[in-house]
Amino acid sequence: MKKSISLVLFFLIACMIHAEDSKIDTLLDISKKTGKQVNELYEQYRNDPLAGKTWGAEFNLVRLIGQTDKSSTFSGGFSYFGKPMMEVYFPYYYYSHKFSLEGNGGEKHRGYDQMFYADARIRMFTGNTSNGFFMSGLVRYASVYNTYYLKGIDDYWIFDDNQYFSGMENHRENKLGVGFGIGWRSFSYKGFYWAFSMSVGRYFVGDKNILHDGHPTSMLFIEEVTNDGDMFYDLEFLKFGYAF
Repeated sequence: MKKSISLVLFFLIACMIHAEDSKIDTLLDISKKTGKQVNELYEQYRNDPLAGKTWGAEFNLVRLIGQTDKSSTFSGGFSYFGKPMMEVYFPYYYYSHKFSLEGNGGEKHRGYDQMFYADARIRMFTGNTSNGFFMSGLVRYASVYNTYYLKGIDDYWIFDDNQYFSGMENHRENKLGVGFGIGWRSFSYKGFYWAFSMSVGRYFVGDKNILHDGHPTSMLFIEEVTNDGDMFYDLEFLKFGYAF
């Protein structure tokens, strides 16, 4: 009889221990899941430097300080950060270059090239915040202008060397194109930000090769002449901005 009672007590104690272990395992499992969710939320919201910020403005200071007497160029942009994981970006770019060429008959040509373009881009960030890697689509409007003068007697006086030129030809072309790109945005909690991006696209409206070949592009940037063909290419890595 005592043996039977002992077996029953042992069985009950074993069941109680097993039940407690199951409860402990369940609590540990719940704790792990809760901790994972907390960490995910923490990772999401701690990496949100754009909280409370809607607009941004940026500029390429290297282009500004790299102006010469023959070439000038500047670029910048404006951004709208009103949607989560999305940026609406409006970059702009201007380029001007004075040139001097000699024709096949020995005649002198002088003039200047100008190019301006503005984009509307939508950037979608692949992470859970508006920070890091993004993919983008863009629409571009470009205006390309070329003027040159033929050496002559006294019809046109240009530049600062007291030379006169007769005859003038100019060509202005408006272009419209679309493209796509990839890049990386890095924002600080103080509002400053930087981006690296690469874009490629194609013009569907407007003539190509209006700018003159044969002269160096400004500061070894690729936009000037390459963006005057059927295709255009952009490499962005020296723009710095501020979000507010």
